[in-house]
Amino acid sequence: MRFEIRGENRLGITRDVVNVLTDQGLDLRAFEVTTHYIYADIPAIRPERFPLLSHALKRIPGISDIREIDRLPTERRRAQLHATLAALGDPVIAVDASGQIAQANPAAQTIIGLSEKDLRDRDISFILNDPSIEDLRHSKFHLPEREVTLGGQTYLLQVEPIGHVDDGSDIDDASPWGGVMVFHRAARLGRVITALQDRSHTEFDDIIGESRAMTRVKSQAKRLAAIDAPLLILGETGTGKELFARASHRASTRIDQPFLALNCAAMPEGLAESELFGYAAGAFTSARRGGKPGLLELADGGTLFLDEIGELTPYLQAKLLRVLQDGRFRRVGGTDEIGVDVRIISATNRDLEAMSHDGTFREDLYFRLNVLGITLPPLRDRIEDIHDLAQFFIDRTAQQTERATPHLAQDALAWLTQHTWPGNVRELENTLFRAVALLDGNTLTARDLCDAATGTAQHTSETATTNLSDANTPTTTPPHHRTDIITDALAAPDFATGMTMIEREMLTRLYPDYPSSRKLAERLGVSHTSIANKLRKYGIGS
Repeated sequence: MRFEIRGENRLGITRDVVNVLTDQGLDLRAFEVTTHYIYADIPAIRPERFPLLSHALKRIPGISDIREIDRLPTERRRAQLHATLAALGDPVIAVDASGQIAQANPAAQTIIGLSEKDLRDRDISFILNDPSIEDLRHSKFHLPEREVTLGGQTYLLQVEPIGHVDDGSDIDDASPWGGVMVFHRAARLGRVITALQDRSHTEFDDIIGESRAMTRVKSQAKRLAAIDAPLLILGETGTGKELFARASHRASTRIDQPFLALNCAAMPEGLAESELFGYAAGAFTSARRGGKPGLLELADGGTLFLDEIGELTPYLQAKLLRVLQDGRFRRVGGTDEIGVDVRIISATNRDLEAMSHDGTFREDLYFRLNVLGITLPPLRDRIEDIHDLAQFFIDRTAQQTERATPHLAQDALAWLTQHTWPGNVRELENTLFRAVALLDGNTLTARDLCDAATGTAQHTSETATTNLSDANTPTTTPPHHRTDIITDALAAPDFATGMTMIEREMLTRLYPDYPSSRKLAERLGVSHTSIANKLRKYGIGS
C-alpha cells in the first residue's frame, strides 16, 4: 500500500514517522520526503489495517493528514516519462556517462529489434558505430546534428546532455550524467518543413472561381486527388498550378504527410540533383558531414510537387524515371539505394506531349507523369471570376499595406474584364497590388489600373505634369480632359479601340518629359523597339 503523510516542516518529524512504522514491524519498500509531505510504500499493510496505522501516525506532533495514493511521486514521474517517450514516433535512447544504454523508447526497440531489457546496460557501440563514446564524452554529449544509420535506416541524430555531476568544480567544466539521443527520420523533418512553409492549408473550396470552367476543373481535380497516382497539371503561366497541387495534396490520403516543392527551372542541374536526391557523405568538397537527405526522402509518405517539369534536364529526367518506376534512387555520390513512397505532382506551361515527340522530353517519363492530368483554364476563359479575384487581391493588399480598402469603380471593373491578361491570375494580382499600393484616394479607377498595368503610377504621372507646368511648358492634355479620355475609351465600340485611345494619351503626355524612345521605354519598363513603333504609329515626336 502507498500513502501520503502531510505535516509540519519541523526537524525530526521524519524520524518520528519511521519510528512508528518500525514499532509496528512494517518493512518499507520505498520512502520519499519533500517539504510538508512524506510518502511511503509498504506492501505488508492490508486495507483493514490502514485505519490503525493512520491513527498511530496522527498522534505524532505536527502530522495533519494521511491518505492512500496510487503511486509515489517518483513512480508517477517515471510513468509520465515512459508515456511521453512511447508517444514519440522517433527512436529515443538515453545513455549514461560511460556510454551504456539506460533507456530506449518503443520506437527505438522496434527499429533495433530488441526489448529495452535486452538493450539496457549495453554499450551504445553495440547498435551505433558513429558517434563513438569518445566523441560523446569529448563533446560532453552536445554534438552537432549528423546523419547516422540505425537498424539499417538513415536518421538525423540529435544529442543533448543530461544534467551535471556536482563535483565541486566550475559548472562549465562539470561532466554530464549522460545524454539523450533522438533519431529523426527525414520524412518527419519534411513534415516540420511543410508546417513551417505552408500555413495557408489551401483546399479546393478556398480557390476563388465559380465560373463554368473553374467549377469543372475543380470538380475533376477533387476526384483525381483521391487517387494515389502521379498527377500532371497543365496550364499557362500564372493560372495557379501550385495552388491546385497543394489542394490536391490536402484532398488526398497523404494529407498528414509532407508536401514539398521544387522549381525545376530555378537552379542548375547539379544543384537541382542534390536538392532532389540528396548527397552522401564526402560527395563533394563542401558537402555536409554525414550527407544530406534530398526532397524525395524528406517527402517520404507525402507529396513532392515538381514545378516547371518541362525544364528538367535529360540526365535528371532519367533519374526521376527510376523513382517513378520502382521508388528507389541513389544519393549524389552514394552507393546505397534508398526506397521512398512519394506521390509526384508535376506542372508545366509547356506542351510535354509535343516535346516527347520531338525528343526534348523523355516519352517514357511523360507517360509516367501523365497517369492523371488536369488543364487549368486561362483567366480570359473565366472572366466571370475576375470580380471576386479582384476584390480578394484588393482586400489583401490593403491589409498588407495597412490602409483602408479602396472601392473598385465600375470603369475599373470594366477595364479588368476587358483586359486580355496574358499573365493570367498572377498578372492580375500584381497589377492590383501596384494600383492599390500607389493609390492616393479611396476609389480605384480604370486610370489607376492602366498606370499600374503599364508600370507607371498615377502620382508619378501627375508629378511629371506639374513639373512641366512649372517649367512653363504647356501640358499636352489638360487634367480634366484626361478623365474624358478614359470615359471615351470605355465607351468605345470595342476594347481594342478603347485601349488604343488610352495608350496614345499616355504616350502623348509622357513624351515631353522623356523625349526619346529609349528614355520613354526605360521609364515604362518595356522594350525600346516597342516604344519606337508606338511613337511612329501615333505620330508622336515626329
